[in-house]
Amino acid sequence: MGRLTNPLPGAEVTNTAAVIVSYYPDEEFGERLTGLRKQFAAVYWVDNTPGAAVGSKHLGNSDVNYISLGINAGLSTALNMGCTAALKDGFEWVVTFDQDSDIAADFLGQQIAAWRESGSSAFILGCNYSAGDNVRKPRFREGDYAVVCKTVITSGCLMCLPVWDDLGRFRDDYFIDGIDHEICLRGRSKGLVVARHGRVLMKHRIGARSANYRIFPYLHTPVRKYYSMRNGIQNIRQYATSEPLWAIRKSATLAWEIVVALLFEPDRREKMRAMFRGLRDGFTSRMGAAPDHLAS
Repeated sequence: MGRLTNPLPGAEVTNTAAVIVSYYPDEEFGERLTGLRKQFAAVYWVDNTPGAAVGSKHLGNSDVNYISLGINAGLSTALNMGCTAALKDGFEWVVTFDQDSDIAADFLGQQIAAWRESGSSAFILGCNYSAGDNVRKPRFREGDYAVVCKTVITSGCLMCLPVWDDLGRFRDDYFIDGIDHEICLRGRSKGLVVARHGRVLMKHRIGARSANYRIFPYLHTPVRKYYSMRNGIQNIRQYATSEPLWAIRKSATLAWEIVVALLFEPDRREKMRAMFRGLRDGFTSRMGAAPDHLAS
């Protein structure tokens, strides 16, 4: 754990790689790979799509480092594999992406500049983003500066690889949902800094939009509801002492998610069953992949 208290290595274009995780990527995914390759010294694509490799459909002539898992091993495991490969190849920083994130042409330069302007203290630096449909405003107040915060989302996140390694990497047993919050809170518990850049540098959707988006903007499947509840409860249990205000807000968010799913969302019976199973498994620490009847 010695690196955690030492100055962070400087973030540079030459020592920063991109890691992107996919699961049944769409037709535009190849274009996103090309866009990443134009900005990053190396791109590591980890594919969670079950069955045969889909790399040949999207790679084209690009020199992306392609890792096909053949199964859905979960977002956390895929991210760990991509970050491990980048660290092994000598990179000190990485930016992690979801498969549907579209970034600005100057994304990497802007993130590195914001990191430097923040005092070069953040081990994780997220960016502002929009849904890309002109409905939602940016998630955070806009500005060409970085501010300290408690958590950032995984996609568009500039992260120091040696610190990620020392912290113990992403939690594989979370599978998906809450892994970004967890590693941010874990780092903060060690005295590390988490920050976000106010400029909108990415178009990114967290979930499908509901008709009641002004009340609750995202529709998730029952299995995603399960992970949200289970991992949210795990994070609250683990970090309520060190982050009491965050834990209170997260508890309120989970409660509101239950209310909205019950009152407004389709398939409410299946979603409620999944959410209450998630609550139970969160309190009993039953982790890993969701039960088969939810994942089907």
